[in-house]
Amino acid sequence: MKWTMRLGFLALIAGPAFSETWTCQVPYDEVNGGGSVTIEDDRLVFVSDWPHREPEILKCIRSGPISECMSADLAVTGDGSASVFAKLYSIVWQRDGAPATITTRQPSAIFKEQKDGYAMNEVFPAIGYVFPVTDCKAD
Repeated sequence: MKWTMRLGFLALIAGPAFSETWTCQVPYDEVNGGGSVTIEDDRLVFVSDWPHREPEILKCIRSGPISECMSADLAVTGDGSASVFAKLYSIVWQRDGAPATITTRQPSAIFKEQKDGYAMNEVFPAIGYVFPVTDCKAD
């Protein structure tokens, strides 16, 4: 019993040491405009160099060498319809612990009100692209 308690205590105090915050630069391209990204185990914040874009904040789950991050918006479109726009980011981590690339996908769909809920009415192809991150520094 004592051995188990010691291992549990060590895991508890060692946990935060593995959690790091990374800040990286995102090169300019026509889709994201470039900027910077801050990545933690449980969230990602992308700040574009384009002044008209608000920072994007996504919730993340990290599992080994990959993090999956997501944000979604729901908007009422009229006639009992609603649209869903999601942004999904997959972060690939290098063996040394730094992030390497981010793949983003942006699926969207329109739902139409039915008598007992909503049904998917139209689905749009997900826009997807990969971008590198550079000059990453652990905070």
